[in-house]
Amino acid sequence: MNYVGKTVRHKKYDEGVVVEQEGDYLYVQFTEQDEKKRFRAPACFQTSLQLFDEAAAAAAHAENLAREERTRREENEQRIRRKAEAFERRIRLREAVVSEKSAHVRSYSTLGAFFDEQERLLQAEIKTLRDGGGKRMRVVDGHLIEFKSSHYLYSFESDLELNLPDNTQITIWQGQQSLQGHIVNCEDFAVIISCEQFLGQTVPVLEFSAEPWQLLNALVDRLKTLRQRPTDITSALILDGMKKVQYDQPVQMGQNTARQMSHQQPITFIWGPPGTGKTQTLAEIAVEHIKRSHRVLMLSHSNVSVDQAILRVFEKARQMKPGTLVRYGYPRGKELLQHEYLTSYHLALYNHPDLQKECTALIQERQRLPRTSPLYVQATTRLKQIRNQLVDEEKQIVGQAMFVATTVSKAVVDKTLYESSFDVVIFDEASMAYIPQIVFSAGLARHHFICIGDFSQLPPIVQSKDASHLSTDIFQHCGIVDAVEAGYGHEWLCLLDTQHRMYPDIAQFSSKTMYRRLLKSACDMHAKTRPIVDAAPFPGNALCLVDLSGMMSVCMKTADSSRINVLSALIAMSIATVAARSHEVGIITPYHAQSRLLHAMARDVQEMGAGLQPITCATVHQFQGSEMEVIVYDAVDCYIMTHPGVMLSSTENNYANRLYNVAVTRAKGKVITIANADFMKTKKLSRKLIFRQMLDDLTGSQACIDGAGLQGEMHSEVCKWYDIHDGNEQFMIDLCSAKREVRMELPGGISFFPQRDERMAAAIASAKERGVKVYIRAASKADLPELLQPLAVENRFVHNPICLIDRKIVWFGEPMSSKDFVADGAVIPTRYRPIIRFNGRRLADALFGFLEMNKTVDEALALPAADGKTRYSTFASYVNATEKCRECGSPMKLKKSRSGKFFLACTAYPGCESTRLVETDLVDSYLYHEGEFGKTCQRDKTSLEAKLGRYGVYVSCCNIDRHTYRLDEI
Repeated sequence: MNYVGKTVRHKKYDEGVVVEQEGDYLYVQFTEQDEKKRFRAPACFQTSLQLFDEAAAAAAHAENLAREERTRREENEQRIRRKAEAFERRIRLREAVVSEKSAHVRSYSTLGAFFDEQERLLQAEIKTLRDGGGKRMRVVDGHLIEFKSSHYLYSFESDLELNLPDNTQITIWQGQQSLQGHIVNCEDFAVIISCEQFLGQTVPVLEFSAEPWQLLNALVDRLKTLRQRPTDITSALILDGMKKVQYDQPVQMGQNTARQMSHQQPITFIWGPPGTGKTQTLAEIAVEHIKRSHRVLMLSHSNVSVDQAILRVFEKARQMKPGTLVRYGYPRGKELLQHEYLTSYHLALYNHPDLQKECTALIQERQRLPRTSPLYVQATTRLKQIRNQLVDEEKQIVGQAMFVATTVSKAVVDKTLYESSFDVVIFDEASMAYIPQIVFSAGLARHHFICIGDFSQLPPIVQSKDASHLSTDIFQHCGIVDAVEAGYGHEWLCLLDTQHRMYPDIAQFSSKTMYRRLLKSACDMHAKTRPIVDAAPFPGNALCLVDLSGMMSVCMKTADSSRINVLSALIAMSIATVAARSHEVGIITPYHAQSRLLHAMARDVQEMGAGLQPITCATVHQFQGSEMEVIVYDAVDCYIMTHPGVMLSSTENNYANRLYNVAVTRAKGKVITIANADFMKTKKLSRKLIFRQMLDDLTGSQACIDGAGLQGEMHSEVCKWYDIHDGNEQFMIDLCSAKREVRMELPGGISFFPQRDERMAAAIASAKERGVKVYIRAASKADLPELLQPLAVENRFVHNPICLIDRKIVWFGEPMSSKDFVADGAVIPTRYRPIIRFNGRRLADALFGFLEMNKTVDEALALPAADGKTRYSTFASYVNATEKCRECGSPMKLKKSRSGKFFLACTAYPGCESTRLVETDLVDSYLYHEGEFGKTCQRDKTSLEAKLGRYGVYVSCCNIDRHTYRLDEI
């Protein structure tokens, strides 16, 4: 604006006229001043000059506001540029310094670079799976649950926690024959298998080998196709994520915002922390799209997630006709299995009820006919025709449905899906999927792709060290995780910020440690979950720590390099059985072996019929997506391990934090962590670990329960806790009542009360006279009372004071051991020695296997007798002292092969691999080394002699009953 000629007033110089204007500068000649004064417009009209012309004054004011707004905008743009440059520098620096073997975010400049890298990673994972594949797995208690599309579906139980993707190809082994099948569903310790051959109504035992790499091969093929025809959505997902960071905005929040974004933009990420209504939001988005005539495909990593999603959508769309909503594939939940038309298979039968009747009749007819019968062949042919008809019908159903829900594994291998396209694709639990799976899924979407998940929970599972980048999830790839950690928003991201599951104290811990304090609790959560908090055990505390410091809670490696801790497992189950009087309980542990031990106990508890609520035991991975009223977290790690395992301590990719966060946030009202706080403290866990923060928060507080406090809380009829006197009395009753077998593990001395030693020795002698087989293994025989030394064999791997009676009654702490931990050369005193009795065959069998109690060969040297002569209490000690290797001269030792045959092996192994068979003369020389009468039968006191049988040398007595003994029993 031109201000020349305008009259102005100044507070000091009074009136004047603008006589000249150069750009933003005005020159004013004041009446009382000789020299002109210079001012900067239009700001001067806000601070020092007043225009007489009202119109000019208004124009100056407007110009000043516009200029200020422009300045603010430019400053904001500069600030955003600086933030963006710093953000990108941090990412480039990380990419430069992080090891090639580590999982971290990689950015790609071209689609070709992305596809090349992902194929390389998948091929590395395929190679690892193939190299380790083919291992046979054993499942039991199988029964036929359904005949579907000419396939028989069987449900089995497993001692192992299996983790095989749906649709994994398998080979079923029956003697020397094999047949093909696939995994329908695999969760916890249960597996559903499909095959074309009838195996019987029940199948006691089945062996199969899995080929999970076939799914990844199929994924590689899908990516190759997508590479040739990438969509706009996949291109943006691969290349543009980092460009969508909003440096001047916070994270967008709320279910309404999430729904709006899913309709307004091609790509939406919904970040759903635990209990925030992810499934509810998914269902609302899906129904809104269906009402707009959009076809929707819903995918997820797990069957449970898929089942939950379609049921929630069905709740909101019951008025829609059959065939609008379809669950494709085999569901896990009973509600869907029994639903008339929600699954594609049941809908096909719903549309053709005559085929259902004919199919059932043909199956029954085949079961009555011999396989060679022409009628059998005719029935089989017709069943295949029906199967093909139903398969075609299912494909038509899927092609016509407005909402299809299935697993990503099925989408990868099924042409019905991967050769189709949908208006909308929704991917649930996206953080657990490989990025190639997400990109493949996005390629099926024409208009909208919606990723739902929580990057603070479980990452993808990767086996290959050369494919560690596969554990990077899609949230990390798109820059969302980095943006949130820096306090920025992201154009594609919306957070569901209100949780409706947990007691506020639990949610607050998770919000503080994992969700940048963005997670809040609904107003009614305190009242809803308070009854769980106030219930036993440890009433009034939502977060509790059971501190095993001062106890002999030994952590051991198993044969498959997993870990177990017998005492912490017993304590976890004791706590669970108290809580299960009124609430459902989940016991979570980082290790597969410990989950097997706990699962065995849970099945024993279930069979007792104690009237308890369900107790579920599994690793963290099996609990993703579920919830329980009470969670018991068994950390397992303790002495004698040198360090906690990576599942508790790894900060790579925030791995340990993500696992522990899943465990904590499964609970509605109570989280009880079991750990040895002293052990963890000495190992100096990183302060970044939220497990460490939980220990720091609770150690020493009223919510921390030590050994003394635990004894007073454990009033369980299932896991019975005893004091020293009552425990010893009950133990002696059990010992005297043994009918078949007693197995004792003695890690240290037990000489607290000499009279107890005498009673125990007498009870053991009485048991042997009754024909009970007694096996006592001691870490050091020299530490035992003299009465027990001749009865024991030495095994340095004995660490737990355990006794199994008749492979059913399990005692921990009886006989009581005086053993203490020794760490870094210092003795750690044991202050609390729990005595626990558990009655359960499955636990006894699990302990027998994990602790390798079948290894009863004595590793001790000979013990000198009072007369100065050498006495050998076991054949193994005699061999070690008297037999030398014929190759190198080293002592020999007694060993037992997997088939049960005994042999001699050089103690210099692996330097010397010499072995030889056990001869009867050697055994006889041991039997008579103490004198002319020799050793006698424990049952009838007659002489013993060595015999040669089909399984090698054994020992027999000279009585007519011929009692026999193995070489590790003499």
